This record gives sequence, C-alpha cells and structure tokens, in this order.
Amino acid sequence: MLPAYTDIPQGDGRPPAPPVFGTEMRTRLLLLIAILEETYPGELSRHSGTSISSVQRTLDLLEREGLIATRHRVVRTVRLNPVYPAMKELRAFLLRVAEGYPRYQQIRESIRKRPRRRGKTL
Repeated sequence: MLPAYTDIPQGDGRPPAPPVFGTEMRTRLLLLIAILEETYPGELSRHSGTSISSVQRTLDLLEREGLIATRHRVVRTVRLNPVYPAMKELRAFLLRVAEGYPRYQQIRESIRKRPRRRGKTL
C-alpha cells in the first residue's frame, strides 16, 4: 500500500504537493496562487521555502503555458489566468487538493483580508 501524501515527511519546512502538474514545484506554486488569489514572487518564495530565482523561473514557464497571468506594478503580481478556458475548474481543483494538506490551510487562514487601522499598535 502506498503512503498518503500527507504521510510524506516534509522536514525542510516546505508545504507538500503531489506532482500533479509535472513537478512538485509547479504544483506547489499553483496551489499557493490559488489560495492567495493575487500574490507576488517574494511571498510565493517565502511560503514555498524555495529561492526567489527558482520561483521566478517556474512562474515564467507557467505564464508561457497560459496557466497564470502577471502584471507589473511596483512588483510583479501573479494570479491564475482569468482567460484560461478552464480557469474555474482549475481553481476549484487546486483548492480541493489544498484541503488535504494542513500547511496550505494554515497559509489560507493567515491571510489578512483588510488593512490594519492607521496608528494601531502591533
């Protein structure tokens, strides 16, 4: 019997990801982009536990394949490509896969959706 993906030890701090989209790195980034909705490479690097240059290279490939879309503001923002033909299904699939991994749930719960009140102490 094969072990479940949640049984695979991840001692390096990176969230687990089954290699559904070719490699674990591609899948991990797509899962994070689906959870974070709109993000940037630095945040993806922090959450995935990989170098920013590896994240940038993988994002370039995903963008060429049409799975993600980027905008260049002050920094490069990344999200799932809204014109991808199966974007709703892709996002639903990624979110469903992420449900099986507690680390992705922790990341999702840590997202602050509204700005902190000006002058409020941390």
